[in-house]
Amino acid sequence: MSAGPIPESSDAPRDGIPAPRATPLWRKAIPYLGTIAIFALIFWRIPIRKVEQALSQVPVLEFLAVFMPYSLFYCAIDSACLTWVVRRFNARMHYRDILPIRASMYVLALINTSLAQGGVAYYLHRKAGVSFLSALSSVLFIALLEVYQLFLFSTLGVIFYTPASAAQLRLVAILRLVYIAAWAILAGIITFFAIARRSARIRNWVETGRAGALLATFIQARPLDYLVVLAIKAPTFLASVVAQYYALALYGIAVPFVKLMLFLPLVFLAAALPIAVAHLGTSQAAWLLFFSSNASAAKIVAYSIAAQLTFMLCNALIGLVFLPRASRELTALRAEPASTSATA
Repeated sequence: MSAGPIPESSDAPRDGIPAPRATPLWRKAIPYLGTIAIFALIFWRIPIRKVEQALSQVPVLEFLAVFMPYSLFYCAIDSACLTWVVRRFNARMHYRDILPIRASMYVLALINTSLAQGGVAYYLHRKAGVSFLSALSSVLFIALLEVYQLFLFSTLGVIFYTPASAAQLRLVAILRLVYIAAWAILAGIITFFAIARRSARIRNWVETGRAGALLATFIQARPLDYLVVLAIKAPTFLASVVAQYYALALYGIAVPFVKLMLFLPLVFLAAALPIAVAHLGTSQAAWLLFFSSNASAAKIVAYSIAAQLTFMLCNALIGLVFLPRASRELTALRAEPASTSATA
């Protein structure tokens, strides 16, 4: 008697995608606890009523008029960068194919950035037929250089900014040491993979390791590729500084442009830490640390919350516009294997 098909293990990879592992409850709770703890510390120092009063004075429509064009510009450049990287390392895809999925993932990024990155990689895997982990490697390559884009402009800020106090002088001195270490790490990464491309033994060791597939793009990438991605992404940061500069002015806060260029990357880096929900909490703490001398603490907290939520809202609106098209395409891609097997 035939035993029938053996059921597939739930831990087995499907379509080249590793089976997801259950996240421990304590790890899921970390961002929520982190956000609560940071805001508790902030409002322990700053009366919440003052922040509420400052928030009521935010020019909402003016903020939308500033941040929506920036969000559209950011989405266009972000999609162009992803298109270039995919065409360079994975498959020949068009901008019109990348834009809807990249934009729609902004909605998911509000909840979890890693899920959004995985969603982009899954789309590339199904649409272009490339390995999921290879596609994810390209997404992570861009993510690494997004961090170094912030280091790049903040390094320029350190060079040109004149500290206004002894505390700022000490902070800038610390930043110089941090940036030297950060750039040394990037140089080490580029050098290591350059050696790996020339040494069959090292390349085999990397490619056969547990993270080999996730390093596929890094093995292929040459120094010029790093520079190209930084050059494509650079306008988004410059645009963010301009948007923040005018939004701060609309709210009655004057911050020198060079100071924004120096410290805004650190605000963005703090916001990217995986210890808070929707980047809230860490961002407000960083705004207080670097810009409390430019306005009252309550006004700085109110601005940081309003500006961040406005930018997130603009991104979400753009994502929602493209979400139906991206959803239809993903549904069609999932249906293709079934239709293929039915006609076989």
